[in-house]
Amino acid sequence: MAFLEINNLTKSYGGHPVLKRLSLSIEEGEIVAIMGKSGVGKTTLLSCILGFEQADAGTIILDGSNIVEYSIEDRQLAYVPQDYGLFPHLSVHDNIAFGLMARKASLDVIDRRVHELLQVVDLPQSIAKRDVHTLSGGERQRVALARALAIKPQLFLFDEPLSAVDQETRRDVGNSLRDLIKRLGISAVVITHDPSDAGVLADTIYRLEEGIVRKI
Repeated sequence: MAFLEINNLTKSYGGHPVLKRLSLSIEEGEIVAIMGKSGVGKTTLLSCILGFEQADAGTIILDGSNIVEYSIEDRQLAYVPQDYGLFPHLSVHDNIAFGLMARKASLDVIDRRVHELLQVVDLPQSIAKRDVHTLSGGERQRVALARALAIKPQLFLFDEPLSAVDQETRRDVGNSLRDLIKRLGISAVVITHDPSDAGVLADTIYRLEEGIVRKI
């Protein structure tokens, strides 16, 4: 069995089907890109995996467990939104530590984990005290990744991860992100409309249209 198995996932809004018995499998450590035009259901698929939306039918098997009835917190998924979702009023340290603080971790545990995660995402320790608005696009992306890693996720989900990066550095940032995900060995789903971004990041590319995915 694949690490992530989505079987016959169905979701409708007001009688209009968006996902139509969609099936998809992802191997452990694989990066999969889901492409498609605006409005075809990419966000709906992401929301169903994350638990933001409840599918009408189908299963989502993650590492052998059907997570469709799990709470968002129990799914052990790391979501990195398009704008990275960093809190502008918090430092880099406190952004990374946010999930740990919510789980009532001790200050010693938090500081040690933040230190470890900055090393993992190849950022200097000195960046911890900076405000996030002073960071470059690539640095913000890595801080968001470090925050996502803090809860030790089983799967990454990225929404347009390169859209906030300028064109001059887009490919370099994409290659760097791919290398980092591969080094961590965590499977990832990347939602994008851009074929170039999909080509840089993914091992396998699917197109979502008419409610199902087709491998490109």
